[in-house]
Amino acid sequence: MAIKIEMPKLSDTMEEGVLSAWLVDEGEAVSAGDILAQVETDKATMDLEAFDDGILLKKMIDEGEAVPIGQTIAVLGEEDEDISDLTGDAGGSDDASEADASSDAETASAEAEASQPEPASPETEAPASPAGDGELAERTPEPVPAPTDASGERVKASPLARRVAQEHSLDLGTVAGTGPNGRIVRSDVEAAIEQREAAPEPAPETAPAPSGDGAPTPQPAPAESVKIDVGYETESISQMRKAISRRLAQSKFTAPHFYLTIDVDMARAAEVRADLNERAEAQDLARISYNDLITKACALALREHDYVNASYHADEGEIRKYDDVHVGVAVAIDEGLITPVIRNADQKGLTQIAAETRELATKARDRELQPEEYEGATFTTSNLGMFGIEEFTAILNPPNAAILAIGGIRDEPVVEDGEIVPGKRMKVTLSCDHRVVDGAVGAQFLDTVRGYLEDPMTMLL
Repeated sequence: MAIKIEMPKLSDTMEEGVLSAWLVDEGEAVSAGDILAQVETDKATMDLEAFDDGILLKKMIDEGEAVPIGQTIAVLGEEDEDISDLTGDAGGSDDASEADASSDAETASAEAEASQPEPASPETEAPASPAGDGELAERTPEPVPAPTDASGERVKASPLARRVAQEHSLDLGTVAGTGPNGRIVRSDVEAAIEQREAAPEPAPETAPAPSGDGAPTPQPAPAESVKIDVGYETESISQMRKAISRRLAQSKFTAPHFYLTIDVDMARAAEVRADLNERAEAQDLARISYNDLITKACALALREHDYVNASYHADEGEIRKYDDVHVGVAVAIDEGLITPVIRNADQKGLTQIAAETRELATKARDRELQPEEYEGATFTTSNLGMFGIEEFTAILNPPNAAILAIGGIRDEPVVEDGEIVPGKRMKVTLSCDHRVVDGAVGAQFLDTVRGYLEDPMTMLL
């Protein structure tokens, strides 16, 4: 029996996926556990496994296409099995790639327009011909012809893109495709239509009013219009960038943010770090960074301040204070930002935190993180100090109630015991969700973090 393979939900925030590459050809046998394709989610590129044995009878979408969760992307079954009922549900052959991606409402609208009868005069109107079963025969819509460009070459466009272009009298030869191999997809056509409609229409000419003596009134010469072309290049929005846009906009406009900043004396932390790294190198352990010290300090402080290690859930009418401390560490990658998670960070040593952070950061940049490695953070840190940023504020990483923005360590003179001496200072800013964390609670948390960083040996006890 043939089986539909659907786009799976591969992360907690995933709404659609891009099929990056097919790894199995049509007609090829697969077994349960074989990798069928690679799917780009909003966080990473994941392997899509087969859960059954069979033959890959049909690929329903092309490489590079984005489809929502639950849409059929392939059909698995036995050799020479009839799958017309399944492919028909999914749109059939090339139509599937775009027809499935369109909403049911859009499809229904297009069909309704196509089925509207043209008005006929009483003299020319003819009765409908009955079908063999006594029902009226259903009219088959005319296929949209394949478009060509100025040189007569066939323009690559999806069926839905051709239909939308025909409905709006748009020449597909003037549209640049962003799909696989330059194929024009619906979004390209819609963008071209919007651009055409946004262009200013010429003002209608009005006939000059005659003067009193019957002679036309002279009109001033029209001002010469100047069109300024601004060059630009376009880039398709990646799944990760869509997720960042959606989640952070939701966070910023839903959670009432407030910010607390402190200046931390990092002189003692620098001394302890240098001593610990000498010992780590001697034992062939991972070197400890300032960020690792901050991760550990935050983890221990979260254990003492449970409202910071919490999240707000309006639908359930509850605030969740978590039993475990899982610190997300923001990592910048080419496509955007991702936060691998150091689980139970309060229970781990500095060298273990250092090793895990580097391993997860490497996997994040290679887009190889698994969901269990980036989901479930109870608190997040974001460090821009290595870029020369002294101070900034971060947007909450939902559903976390707080995030710590870490600036760079500054070498500057400070006053100690009435004398000016060289010092090392670092600013950190805590962004808080005021629905969970009050000002005093956030301030007490920062004071605990500062105590650990200014006397790092207390983190080793």
